[in-house]
Amino acid sequence: MGIKIVKAGMLTTVQDLGRIGFQKSGMVVGGAMDNLALRLGNIILGNSENEAGLECTTIGPTIIFTESQLITITGGDLSPSLDGVPVPMWKPIYITAGSIISFGHPKTGCRTYICFYGGLAIPVVLNSRSTYIRGKIGGFNGRVLEKDDY
Repeated sequence: MGIKIVKAGMLTTVQDLGRIGFQKSGMVVGGAMDNLALRLGNIILGNSENEAGLECTTIGPTIIFTESQLITITGGDLSPSLDGVPVPMWKPIYITAGSIISFGHPKTGCRTYICFYGGLAIPVVLNSRSTYIRGKIGGFNGRVLEKDDY
């Protein structure tokens, strides 16, 4: 993914717009809680609207970037900063390798989305990259992100 999780935050998962078309088999749609924020984040970067990003709930993660990347942060404002300097929401941000994104206190909302130019290298399961925790599928090993995941 070009990132390494230093601190996981409260509930950080990989999400896209969900698994459409499998409800008759008992599979939940799942996906991003604020699909508009995820869609707009991807549009800002020129990605497909359904590209997977990170959904961070209330207490955001601390992430070190192992590769330079273009990202955007949308949704609820959890006070994002890059190497300790506040960064804007809803705008492209160029991150150089070795830089660290972290989050402070929530200002508005409780879910923020980190979208990556070109998306995340996550396998597709039933037409989605979304994490379904209860089913233990999708996302990163079917679970929330943890310290030292990369």
